[in-house]
Amino acid sequence: MRALIKVVLRELFEFGVMHTDPNSANFRYQPDSGHLVLLDFGAARSVDAATALAYGRRLRAGLASDREAIRDAAVSAGFLGSAAVARDGARIDGMIDVMIGELDRTDPFDFADRRFVGALREEGMQIASDKASWHVPPVDLLFVQRRISGTSLLAG
Repeated sequence: MRALIKVVLRELFEFGVMHTDPNSANFRYQPDSGHLVLLDFGAARSVDAATALAYGRRLRAGLASDREAIRDAAVSAGFLGSAAVARDGARIDGMIDVMIGELDRTDPFDFADRRFVGALREEGMQIASDKASWHVPPVDLLFVQRRISGTSLLAG
């Protein structure tokens, strides 16, 4: 998992190109060398510098457990619409608190323990049921998020 996370971070913040099809058939681990081999580069996409900066802001805010900064970074990046924050700010803050709680754990993260995902899904569905708060994030963000979420699923 360490190798998978490292390559995701390097793709996003160093290379500016990301492999956006995170399924197990697209990765091989070489135990002798410790290298992770990526396959099928048809799914590789350039990552806009603004997208990388936006993820950097969200990551720093998350590691600092700063709910307001996480929310603000998500809105400024276009990941979250301002109408959703205006209409469902308390619900969004609650979701952020769940994620901060997971980040703040002192024990090793168990990728197979997905109990917190249900709470996030339920709250997200409540927000999504309000058509006035609908917002489609920029395509770049969606592809990066697909890679990050898919990497997490590979670990479970």
